[in-house]
Amino acid sequence: MLLPLLLLPWAWGALAASPPLPPGTVPLRVLLTSRFQDASSAHIQGKTLLGDLETHSLACGTCEIRFLQPWARQGLTPKQWQDLELLIHRYLADFLLTVTRIAQQQGMGYPFVTQASLGCELHPNGTSRGFYDAAENGEDVVSFDVDTGTWVARSRDKRALYARDLLNWDKSASTRLQFFFRITCIYLLNTFVQHGRESLERQERPVAVVFARVPPPAGPPAPVLLVCRVTGFYPRPVRVAWLQDGEEVVPGWWLNSSGILPNADLTYQLRSNLGVEPGAGHSYACRVQHSSLGGQSLLIPWEQSRPWGPGLAVGITLGVLAVAAVAVVLWRRRRRGCQDLRPGESRASEGGTGPGVGIGPSPGDMELRAGSVPGSRAEGPEGRTGSGPWEIGARGGGWDSPPSGTFGARWTLGGAVGSLGSRSRREPALACAGQYTLQGGAAQRAPPGL
Repeated sequence: MLLPLLLLPWAWGALAASPPLPPGTVPLRVLLTSRFQDASSAHIQGKTLLGDLETHSLACGTCEIRFLQPWARQGLTPKQWQDLELLIHRYLADFLLTVTRIAQQQGMGYPFVTQASLGCELHPNGTSRGFYDAAENGEDVVSFDVDTGTWVARSRDKRALYARDLLNWDKSASTRLQFFFRITCIYLLNTFVQHGRESLERQERPVAVVFARVPPPAGPPAPVLLVCRVTGFYPRPVRVAWLQDGEEVVPGWWLNSSGILPNADLTYQLRSNLGVEPGAGHSYACRVQHSSLGGQSLLIPWEQSRPWGPGLAVGITLGVLAVAAVAVVLWRRRRRGCQDLRPGESRASEGGTGPGVGIGPSPGDMELRAGSVPGSRAEGPEGRTGSGPWEIGARGGGWDSPPSGTFGARWTLGGAVGSLGSRSRREPALACAGQYTLQGGAAQRAPPGL
């Protein structure tokens, strides 16, 4: 995509104006993918990568350069970008003619796809390297040797040999390519690195977890597979190692890795596997080293949990069933008690004479109904206490009093102490209500089942 820069007058002074690169090697790479449907039509897509950041793209429906980073337009003037876009169109036209000629001469069948990767990188010691590799349907065809200025066949296939000879025939084109890789590409690399420094220096800390995959009990004995999954880190370089009893495990058939893979959020992930013999008595840990950790390492041990025996499993199952049976019995008793009451009636309170719900014969009296919830008790205005669950009647004359009255109480439930004091609304079914809420100063019973 950037080859037309060789013809731009401002590119000749690029080397002297190059800003310094930060430490490390950051390549500038252009990827071109072309699908040739037949001898007269092709679809081309291209993108530019600075390190692993996609900075520009090109889709030849319009063949316009798209800027994919906020800083990707900086470093060149609008006129320079316009000139570059025009010359890209000319370069792609020549590229299509060359590939079509090779396809006709070698009898290549349609459709087919070509891929090209070209660019440069500047090393910390000041040396640089340019590269241009071309492939067809995923197989290497030719590459350009910047040092000698010649094309090299990547296989002994006749198409690769024909493409090499055809490209080497134009000596002037090879000279321009050498200039591009040594001067223009390095200038663009330095310019993009200078403006994209913040994005390139982004640091994301890895997150790691260790777990085991135990082989099924049926079948021949097999090693336990320990898995260390590391994800969410940036930049790409990372080192993951396994430790056995504090010593790093040497590479072998028992150790393998997925390689570094990209995530959708522009971070990376890695999975490292270690096969170990079960019951060997060793300790294992996964160690992760990354630039975002500030010189430290993540150390994640494998926690070997004791397997559950048959007795423990049976005991847990029986305990769950017992709890479920008790819950069913209590629910049925409570429901049967509610069905025995009719509207306007309530159960007689122990020692109470009035027809209300826990209401004594005189104002201020309170009766507390004994229950089965341990650790709960209540105290009425006269200091009377009882075990819960319990019920509080209205002050002011018993159930035959007006429809509303005041109530007050102090209670403790499992060690917590509280008090009630509000207006209450009388409801005949209060004895069976499991819950009530205070709303606007009035206590209202919630419907059964809530």
